[in-house]
Amino acid sequence: MKLILLSSNNEIIKIYLDEGKKIGFIPTASELDENRWYMERDKAKLLEMGYILEDIEITKESIEEIKRKIENVDALFIAGGNAYYLLQQLKKKNIIEIIKKFVQQDKLYIGTSAGAVITSPNIEVIEDMDNKDMAPELKSFEALDIIDFYVLPHYKSKEKYTVKADFIEKKYPNLKFEKISDEQAIIVTGRSTYTVVETK
Repeated sequence: MKLILLSSNNEIIKIYLDEGKKIGFIPTASELDENRWYMERDKAKLLEMGYILEDIEITKESIEEIKRKIENVDALFIAGGNAYYLLQQLKKKNIIEIIKKFVQQDKLYIGTSAGAVITSPNIEVIEDMDNKDMAPELKSFEALDIIDFYVLPHYKSKEKYTVKADFIEKKYPNLKFEKISDEQAIIVTGRSTYTVVETK
């Protein structure tokens, strides 16, 4: 198992994935935003780092096309946006198990912000940080469940997220949270095995 969980894209990826490798880029989480600058920034950065990108449009493409693309990339990059909407669209296309199989094959999963959040067991815990109303068709908040802890991104990088992360952690005292800034990454090698590293 190899995961890099981030608040935003960072060059730390180059340590774990050689230049020239093909990345499946999933921008779905930001689809409802009028200005998707943060997604475009991540995409541009990956290209600048020398990776080949394969766009995977979960909402628009057939499950057969999505599966074919995922099977033919070296890594997946799930970009940020609304975690509830992202999970809704993945479930509507029955992509959850395909992604989990990809991870089980020891291929690299890179999740930034919402893409990191959905690797947890359940995303209902982030309702104070994200807008559930953007995913009216989402019937269950059970997520990828690849890791046994919960990621709270943008900690100490954006004040509103810092306040909300601290609130969520106090609200659920029996759950394990990792609050990461935009200058940190979680390197995951097992369901409960990971290291938080500085990226700058």
